[in-house]
Amino acid sequence: MFHTFAFCCLCCCCQFGVFAGTDAVKSVSVMEGDSVSLNSGLTEIQEYEEIIWTFGSNGPLIAKTNRVKNMIPDVLDGRFRDRLKLDMKTGSLTIMNITTEHAGVYKVKISGRSSSSTHRFTVTVYAATTTVPVTSRDSSSSSSSSSPSSPSSSSSSSSSSPSSPSSSSSSSSSSSEGHAPCCDSVEAVLRLVVTALMGVASAVAVVLLVNDVRASRGKTEKTEEIS
Repeated sequence: MFHTFAFCCLCCCCQFGVFAGTDAVKSVSVMEGDSVSLNSGLTEIQEYEEIIWTFGSNGPLIAKTNRVKNMIPDVLDGRFRDRLKLDMKTGSLTIMNITTEHAGVYKVKISGRSSSSTHRFTVTVYAATTTVPVTSRDSSSSSSSSSPSSPSSSSSSSSSSPSSPSSSSSSSSSSSEGHAPCCDSVEAVLRLVVTALMGVASAVAVVLLVNDVRASRGKTEKTEEIS
């Protein structure tokens, strides 16, 4: 239920932007990789008005406009490089392709000739691989600090689980197929041996038959001579 509510709020924020009243702190939730717009509350910047955006409780200036010129400095080791878009007409700030490094407090100061106002936004970024939000990150902290761990380790461990019966049966069948040529070769050798033995037996039988015939003729001749 909470995730559904958070997702609906996120869609509304991304589509219409987020407004904060004077001296109010607006909480914003966004998924990593999406874009979010922080609205200054102005419909149009008036002459002599200046819009200044900062990040963190006492963080540096990240964007500035005076209706004539936009300025987006490269600060915090390039954390916001190519990710900020400043509306020159309203002064609203859009953060594109947001990551957990961009979670924290954003402050916009609108300065005019006779008055000024400040709006604050607390941006919470949900990492793409976890439901644990990153609510705030100090601007002076290192950009290389670790984000919430991903559940990819469970998938990698599950991939090392014992093989299924189907894999074992396939391996056994492949091993039996490997033995088949060996059996065929043994059978062929046995056939050759049997054939050779039959040939030898036939030759011996012929030789014995010839000898018997010769012996019979010799006996017959001797009998005729005696008579």
